[in-house]
Amino acid sequence: MALFRRNKADQFINEAVDQTRGATEASHAGRFATILSAFALLFSAYSFYETVIKSADFAIYVAPRIAYTDPNSPDHPLEVFILPMTLANDGARTGTVLSIDLTVFNPRTGKNKKFYAANLGTWGVEPRTPFMPVALLGKDTWSKAVQFIPRAGEKVKRILDMEASDYRFELGLSTASSQSDLPFLKNRIRPLDFTMQTGPTDYRRFNKTGTQAMWSKDDQSARTGGQ
Repeated sequence: MALFRRNKADQFINEAVDQTRGATEASHAGRFATILSAFALLFSAYSFYETVIKSADFAIYVAPRIAYTDPNSPDHPLEVFILPMTLANDGARTGTVLSIDLTVFNPRTGKNKKFYAANLGTWGVEPRTPFMPVALLGKDTWSKAVQFIPRAGEKVKRILDMEASDYRFELGLSTASSQSDLPFLKNRIRPLDFTMQTGPTDYRRFNKTGTQAMWSKDDQSARTGGQ
């Protein structure tokens, strides 16, 4: 009789343990399913934001080698910078680049000179193609060589020295695009700041269509936006 009661007690304990284990496994499975569902929901929301909601988000890329020319004469400078560049819209909505501004800084004199995007193409190509506003669809890109000439009324005649030097550049975009009313969904236009170096200036190489090379020290493209 005592043996029978002991067997019944052991059976009861084993059944209780099995039930507890089953409940624990079911709880873990349910928790895992909940976590998976939450991740799936977050991924869907992020994908919807990136492909539908995200406002135009512009990035700028400049090749590691650009060109400079001053085709008139040392006494009547007309400095022009030619930048091979790419504009990218990393957003989902269409945006338009209305204009591109360039500021060149001379660290030795402390002066800076302002330029604007005037023409497209390499220097010396005729007829010249004027820069026009660039409309970019979501996830679209645009690549051209852009010629920057001094702004009207610019007081600094020449920003480049005659000897080999480094110079700092800052590119900024003026844009038009639809923006969300939610502050955290609005994109800030980030200027591109980079440095280029060049050798001694020799006006004999310009000869109206000639140029002088400028290059980055690390031979890497300058970029902003998704860097």
